[in-house]
Amino acid sequence: MKPLTPSQLSHILYLLDSGASAHEISTSTSIHHSTISRIRSKHRPNLATSSGGRPRLLTSSDTRYAVRLITSQKADNASQVKRLLANSLPHSISTKTIRRTLSRAGMKAVVKLVKTGQ
Repeated sequence: MKPLTPSQLSHILYLLDSGASAHEISTSTSIHHSTISRIRSKHRPNLATSSGGRPRLLTSSDTRYAVRLITSQKADNASQVKRLLANSLPHSISTKTIRRTLSRAGMKAVVKLVKTGQ
């Protein structure tokens, strides 16, 4: 493999600084993505990288609203929260996702105590 020219290197660094990924740069410059990754680690070691993974289905405001529904007793469980959130969400969401989100927000599942007439 022949070495990169200074103009190629400066173009790659410019694309890295503008936020392009190694694969995006690779397709536009026809330089292998591992080469671009090595350039990034050598010349821009503190450059932020993508955390990866799938984006969350519920936004932070949806999570706050779900917690608010539970704490204000407008909903007793995740199924009721799901029904109330369904109007504002553009996609369907499972009850298990609601439970995970509430758990991540610091809420725990508890069994309600039944009051007896004493």
